[in-house]
Amino acid sequence: MKDKKSELEDTGIVSEKLVEGSTAWDGSALPSYPSGSPVVSIYKYIFPPHTVTNPHFHKLINCGIVLSGTLTIVNEDGSSHDFHAGEAFIETDNEVHHGENRGDTDVEVIMFYAGDGETPLSVPAN
Repeated sequence: MKDKKSELEDTGIVSEKLVEGSTAWDGSALPSYPSGSPVVSIYKYIFPPHTVTNPHFHKLINCGIVLSGTLTIVNEDGSSHDFHAGEAFIETDNEVHHGENRGDTDVEVIMFYAGDGETPLSVPAN
């Protein structure tokens, strides 16, 4: 029996892993998946120059990729990381943080959420 080809073999299509891990960008552990049927959500966010999200946290696994600009994620303890266009990241879980666009151009981010359809994508910290 002949070996089966992968879906990309001999197609000229290039695949590049952007991020993979079992911890968030700051090294914190990810939550367990909820039981039941999964619900996957994908959102595009546009941060105008010099905007900041309200402090919040997540109770579900989420990750994203910066399409343009630089997104700064700041944890409640002040630790932060800049994610530039083309960089992917895994968000923290149950840790208060906010996102910032400290630049002079829009930041565009695509976020992927894996939840249960009932747990909110984010929870306000205040």
